[in-house]
Amino acid sequence: MARVNKIRKEKLSIYLARDGSKPDSDVIKLENSKQPIEMDLPGAESARLYIKKQPPKNAPPWTRLFTTDSQVDASEFGTSSNVGAVFLVRVSGSTFVLSFGTGFHLLKQESIERDFGLKVTLNSVDPDKLRSLDKASYDHNPLNSRTQSTRDVDIFNLHLDSEMEMLYAVTGTSLVKEFGSHVTGRDALTIAVETNLSDIPAILSKSIKQYRSKLPDKFSWVENINRVRDYDEIEILDLELDQYLSSNNISNFWLGEPEIVDWEGQIGYSFDMYQKTLRHVVLSFDDYITYLGDVTPTVELMKSNVIHVNNNEYQSVKSWPVYRCLYAEIKFGSDHYILRNGVWYKINCDFVSAVDDYLSDIDIHPFSFPIYSHDDEGDYNELVAKTNSIFCLMDKKNIQIGGPYDKLEHCDLIKGGNEFVHVKLYRSSSTLSHLFSQGFVAAEAFIKDSDYREKLNPKLPASIKLSDPKPRPDPREVANKSLLLRQSAMQPS
Repeated sequence: MARVNKIRKEKLSIYLARDGSKPDSDVIKLENSKQPIEMDLPGAESARLYIKKQPPKNAPPWTRLFTTDSQVDASEFGTSSNVGAVFLVRVSGSTFVLSFGTGFHLLKQESIERDFGLKVTLNSVDPDKLRSLDKASYDHNPLNSRTQSTRDVDIFNLHLDSEMEMLYAVTGTSLVKEFGSHVTGRDALTIAVETNLSDIPAILSKSIKQYRSKLPDKFSWVENINRVRDYDEIEILDLELDQYLSSNNISNFWLGEPEIVDWEGQIGYSFDMYQKTLRHVVLSFDDYITYLGDVTPTVELMKSNVIHVNNNEYQSVKSWPVYRCLYAEIKFGSDHYILRNGVWYKINCDFVSAVDDYLSDIDIHPFSFPIYSHDDEGDYNELVAKTNSIFCLMDKKNIQIGGPYDKLEHCDLIKGGNEFVHVKLYRSSSTLSHLFSQGFVAAEAFIKDSDYREKLNPKLPASIKLSDPKPRPDPREVANKSLLLRQSAMQPS
């Protein structure tokens, strides 16, 4: 039987440059690459291959542990180097960069179109045949996480909360033949296709068409937070960010990885790659401020400063501009903006209105709480309990329950045995998320867990102790009084 020569499958990681009219030097770190090789590619306006320069072939630093006392010769460890390249192709007025091996180190990250791959994928994938997604949460402890399924599922079966989490990568079954059987999208569009070099322009043309298409209705909620694309507006927001930084108004700022990282393959982060530079186990905006010394951080500085991911050989295996790792929430005029992954997002006004309308139907507590003018929440709670006999203090009376929460604070103030008040000093939107989560978890434990009620009972005031903590409370009875989940956030005076 004659052997059939199959076309090799190639993994393509395709990036889109923000401005297709800019020269190669705006997208590629030319100083780190060899001279480009001009490629003849029908259907493309131009095509150049940039191969990464090889670093000096030295043994990794950890080998010194064994070679310093001359018991082991350094030559025993050999040398190491990594090959990488990028293929820059201009098609239909757009500039694409295909990364191979460690070629992503040649990319100027600030010149890459964020979420290009994600939008192409959302417009190209079967919405009921997804396998994996990456998401970022915006609660009191912001998380990057990945959810994977061994079977094809829709996006909500991958446990995405569209109101509390932002989608930033997805993998699923492709509906576009040019992209092969499966497609993955983040900043890059990643596909594995049987292809030759001559097929590349057609794939790129299809990708830009998918990128410019409107999202299907099933994914329309992704745009509840709209990306700011107007360059003038972005410049204004960066200037406003500089104002926040210069006035040290950074309570809603922190540093975080812009993507999922491999914790087993790294030893930490550094702000440069000098030998004696501190390596940090986790990212911290305070560590960056310390690194700068007396220099005030600015947008321009954060775009030029780099955070390196260090492997156990103290080599930079990945890097991002500090600006891309900055998470910031700011208010400009009457609008709210979020900076994440180097991209500004504007909260959708319709989405905000929908939330406001929902909240307007919630009853307001008839009791007039005093104005907050205290050092902390504890002092405030004590004042309310001392000056108003209808409330009893429950603050800091934690209940050990084990499991993921370990211990719970049932509430801060309690009234009449069926009204639980949770108090939080408002600092940012994440404060509200923490407040609601705390109330929900405590209320759920109170209703469902008899062990929890038995541990709670000794901490309750004598006048409202449960006569028998074992029977399950009737949630309807409490809910009818609108008291079980009553929560109160304080705005500093």
